[in-house]
Parts: sequence; C-alpha cells; structure tokens
Amino acid sequence: MSSTSELNGSTSVEGEESPLLDLLNGFIAELRLAGLPVSLTESLDALEAVSHIPIEDRDAFKYALGATLVKNYSHWKSFEIVFEVYFSVRGSEYEIQENELENLTDDELDETKYQQGEAPAGGGAMSGLSPEELQEMLFRALLNGDQAVLRLLARQSVIRYAGMEPGRPVGGTYYLYRTLRNLDLDSMLDRLMNESREQALNELTQLEERLEQDEYKNRIEELKKQIESEIRRSLVADRGVEAMARTLRKPLPEDVDFMHASREEMANLRRSLYPLTRKLAARLARRRKYGRRGPLDFRKTIKHSLSYGGVPAEPKF
Repeated sequence: MSSTSELNGSTSVEGEESPLLDLLNGFIAELRLAGLPVSLTESLDALEAVSHIPIEDRDAFKYALGATLVKNYSHWKSFEIVFEVYFSVRGSEYEIQENELENLTDDELDETKYQQGEAPAGGGAMSGLSPEELQEMLFRALLNGDQAVLRLLARQSVIRYAGMEPGRPVGGTYYLYRTLRNLDLDSMLDRLMNESREQALNELTQLEERLEQDEYKNRIEELKKQIESEIRRSLVADRGVEAMARTLRKPLPEDVDFMHASREEMANLRRSLYPLTRKLAARLARRRKYGRRGPLDFRKTIKHSLSYGGVPAEPKF
C-alpha cells in the first residue's frame, strides 16, 4: 500500500483525496465493466507502476497501466478505448486559442499553406479561410508531413465541420463521419500521388510509387486519429468521463454476439480463435495417439514393473 500513499502524496494536499487515485479507481472499474479481468492485486501493481514514472509522460503512463492490467492481447483495444476516454488530453492549455491560429496563419501561411500564392483576403485567423483554402493548407501539410500544422488543422476541421452542440446525444462516430466527409481525404490521396509524380526528376518505379502511397496513407490515417481524438476530447469535456465510457464500451472478442457482429469484430474473433484451433488440434492428436490402445491397465502395469524394480517404466494398456 506504500505505492498508494506515495501517489496520493504526490497528487494531493494534506487531508484531501487524490484526484488521480479517484480517476484510476474509475478507470479500473470501467475496465471490469468492459469485461477485462482485473484483480485487486493487479490494481495495486498498476498504482505501484505509475508511482515510478513521470505522470506527464502520457505514453509511459499508458503502457505502465497496460502492462499491469491487460493479460490478453485481444483485450488491448478495449483498454485503449477506455484509456483514451479517462485520460484524454484536456485542459485550458489544449484548447484552441485564436492567437495560436493567427500565429499559424501569419507566420506559416506563406511557407506551408500554398507555397505558390497569397494569403486569403482579410487574412487573419484560420477561421476566416474558405473551404478551398483550408483544403489547400491540408494538402500542403500532408505533402510535407508537417505534424504541427496537421494538429491545428484537425482541430479547426472539427470546429468547422463536426457541428458539435453541447448536450446533444450524438455519438462521436457521427461527428467523425461529418468531418471526414467534408475533408474528402480519398481524393486528397490522389492529389498527393499526382504531386509526387510531377515533382519526381524521373518517372517513379512501381516500388517507389508504392512506398510514396504507403507514406501518404499513414499520414492520412494519423490525421484521422487526431480528428477522432479531438472529437473525443470535446465529448468528454461536455458529457463527462463515465457517460462517454458507457457510450464507447465495446464487448470483448469472446463476448461478441456472433449473429450481429461487424466486419471488424469478426476479424478480431478470427484472430482470437486461431491459437485456440492449434491447441485443440494438438490435444486431439495426442488423444488419438494414446486412445487407440485404450485406457491404462493399472494391474498389468504394476505387475510388469516388478521386472524394473517396481518402477512403472512401461505402461500397459
């Protein structure tokens, strides 16, 4: 219990409960509700682990909890969903500030946005950009792999296209769909590939084109994750951690309703069943091997063991 007191002492003042401990207790309770088998010992191990890492290192914090609370790889996805809800990045320092957007527009627009044109009329905040200008900024940021600009564009895209309203009982998937539909990232991939072909000194080989395409796909997937994270952060701030966790709670692969499973759930189910089929085949082979001779004849085995000094070296069936 020393880890509990250390953690409590590092995150609270005298006579007050630790907000982090309350959050961890709620997090572990939600994992159990999601179906993960988390024992009291593992909860204490998690507290011990996080007391030895810097709390501000979110990745280290996440994997310390995962290493102590997750025993099966098939449960990792459920763990990640609950973690992203309970420990989503939030606070005033992560809110979208107008000055931040203005600085991006003034300082980086000429370099990152067009690299060939002028700033939009009345150029000030990014909120004043037209949809075409925002698309152009997004295109240039994906082309150059500018993660800082992509993070800001993800936030601005959610503000502009998601249509989020406080208290509205709509899931994050709906907001994500609305945002991605307006960004039209499928056609963006084609534009990126055409730009790469034009910029290449020589014609791209099949391998080079495949590598370029994979790189752009990874950048687009990363952008989607940032948009999803921004939507989740806003929903958690609006609805609270517990309500959001209930909304996103998904059954484990072994608890999925087979008749109503989605394609992704069926794929997870197949991955979970594959090692079981191998174990079952090995067990059946072992049973077949020894089953032909019937059950062990204990009397004959003991009688035959006399020739080995009483050691049952040769079982009889």
